[in-house]
Amino acid sequence: MKRIIALFFVFLICITPCFAEEFTNPPITDGAEYLTSGELEGLSAKLEEIRQKYTFEVAIVTENEMSGTSAMASADDIYDYNGYGAGANDDGIMLYICRSTREYHITTHADGMRVFNERGIKYLKNNLIPYLESDDYYHAMVTFADLADELLNMAANGEPFNEKQHETKDILIILACAVLIPLLIAHIKTSNQLKKMKTAVENDYAANYVKEGSKRLDFSRDIFMYSNITKTEKAKNDSGSHKSSSGRTHGGGGGSF
Repeated sequence: MKRIIALFFVFLICITPCFAEEFTNPPITDGAEYLTSGELEGLSAKLEEIRQKYTFEVAIVTENEMSGTSAMASADDIYDYNGYGAGANDDGIMLYICRSTREYHITTHADGMRVFNERGIKYLKNNLIPYLESDDYYHAMVTFADLADELLNMAANGEPFNEKQHETKDILIILACAVLIPLLIAHIKTSNQLKKMKTAVENDYAANYVKEGSKRLDFSRDIFMYSNITKTEKAKNDSGSHKSSSGRTHGGGGGSF
């Protein structure tokens, strides 16, 4: 009997890998060659662990030259036409970076649009941009992996980022009230005390201080000398729900760095 039980457990151990999700693509395709071999190996293992943990696609793709008409189109098409995604609906998220144009885009699909909602994407972007702008691509990718794990864990516990986090503007309003209200009260009290101390009488007319006949103005005119116009290129920023060239719906966001 003990032998049968032991054989049963060995059988379970042997078939367990069969239930793991099989992903078509590697977690990282570094066409731009941002990563060293060691960085690529370590980060790939990290992303693969996240993939299997949540049965959810989490991938990174970089290119030297943009393969699509925009960073958003490139990310969407790579995701759609190359078999990315997990489960029957191809749930997932992908970070796309183009070296030549210095643009990036985060594309989401299916359940990825719920897990990484609009505020979740903003959270990702705010944390990635500093690394991208300083050309620290490795830490940008590590941050992407860590935050993807964080938001997936929140969603798995029934509390997606959108439901748990407070709006930044709400936090700023609370902080402003906490600081400004005491200052306003102090200002009112101080002003009342200062008014009691004033003994001088105000004179609202400057003419009383000018000697009669000491100044004469024959004429006046305004002369326009020159103008200086400065133009700043508006940063590209594709975001929100949209249809890709394949007809599938994607979410996400991105921009230039």
